Amino acid sequence: MKFGGSSLKTGECMRQVAEIIISEKEKKAVVLSAVTGVTEMLVQFISRTRSEEDVDAFMKQITKLHTDLIKDALRTEKGQAKTMEELVAKLVKLERMLYGSCYIEEVNPRIRDYVQCFGERLSVIMVAALLDEMGVKAKAMDADELGIITDGEYGSATVNLEATRSMIRPKLMKSLQDGVTPVITGFFGRAPEGSVTVFGRNGSDYSAAAVANALGASSLEIWKDVDGFMSVDPRIVPSARPIPTLSYDEAAELAYFGAKVVHPMTMEPARAGNIEIRVKNVFRPEAPGTVIRGMGKNGDVGIKSISCMKNMSLVKVFGEDTGYKLGVLEDIASLMTKAEVNIYSVVTSLTCIAMLVDKKDVAKAQKVLTESGNLSRMETHSGFALMCVVGEGLGHHKGLASRVFKAVAKEGVNVGLISAGASLVAFHFTIEEADLERATKAVHEELFGC
Repeated sequence: MKFGGSSLKTGECMRQVAEIIISEKEKKAVVLSAVTGVTEMLVQFISRTRSEEDVDAFMKQITKLHTDLIKDALRTEKGQAKTMEELVAKLVKLERMLYGSCYIEEVNPRIRDYVQCFGERLSVIMVAALLDEMGVKAKAMDADELGIITDGEYGSATVNLEATRSMIRPKLMKSLQDGVTPVITGFFGRAPEGSVTVFGRNGSDYSAAAVANALGASSLEIWKDVDGFMSVDPRIVPSARPIPTLSYDEAAELAYFGAKVVHPMTMEPARAGNIEIRVKNVFRPEAPGTVIRGMGKNGDVGIKSISCMKNMSLVKVFGEDTGYKLGVLEDIASLMTKAEVNIYSVVTSLTCIAMLVDKKDVAKAQKVLTESGNLSRMETHSGFALMCVVGEGLGHHKGLASRVFKAVAKEGVNVGLISAGASLVAFHFTIEEADLERATKAVHEELFGC
């Protein structure tokens, strides 16, 4: 059972989470995100070097936030005092790291990852204490000490499933056999040499899938503040429909291209263990949510959803005979990786390579590509949005693309970069961001009749 940060934002919300955990009578492990907003606070603070005064002010702020939550969630003074003692022990470690960074006047990737994960280290202490107070034995566990092993990539690590399974399964199984519910930090693990590495934003879903895989769990419940996946963002189309079932591939494509319901990498550990994922709403536990599983169980093939991404930009790289020169695309991709720029789509021609990136990454892309000195010209174009249509069997649906583009054309919307064929369950295209709402409504009406 995995719970997101918005599920923990108040003491009342925490108690609701605890009641959901207690209501599940089977043996379970729990994975938690940081309290909503805390990871962003940590990321922003560690984004540059700070003074001692900055550290003092920040520690007061983060301590007060969690102290208030403890007082709001726990009912007994004894429980509050014990939890606060455990919390302070963790906060001292955070404070020491921040002072250390302040003294050496450096923020390197290792420090950045270590600091970012403290929100989860604090949230598991509070929820485990709350479960204890409500009569359920629970133990807070930090992922690095437990043994979630990663590939060591700072900022965007992946789990070594085999190593993780051998490390954490015996410990977790013993806890469960002893009647103790493990409450485990999401979002991070430890590299082979021991340093902390994080999985990227919203990576706690991925952590939960890795834990489920290690335990050989039959199901993974991901509790959010939404009812699950929808046919489109309901903020754009109020008549959006809930999606009862998705395949692993469909859910991964939707998550990657804008539907931020679960982390895209969540599906891989689940697929490897044939684990059914259930996305549920912590504030409406009675709602059915969305089930994610392998294909073939219900023959549910067809168009499922439209996802959208705003704030996209095109980076166009020009060079003579670019299409003929061996290794050009590899060189450019390496430079973009070095600059930590994610390429969402790429199209090539004889003289140009066009890449779709996040608007916030354009400056980094320009800098690294210009410094390479191998380009005759470069252009950047902003103000784009990306639309993605997702559904199993999409690659075999004749005339589907025609229906989509006709619906867009009726609204007078021009289509830019198009990518189809890379996936049998998705295709996507760019439009002007100003046209996104009109185009999305038109495509949704064409495909879903509303």
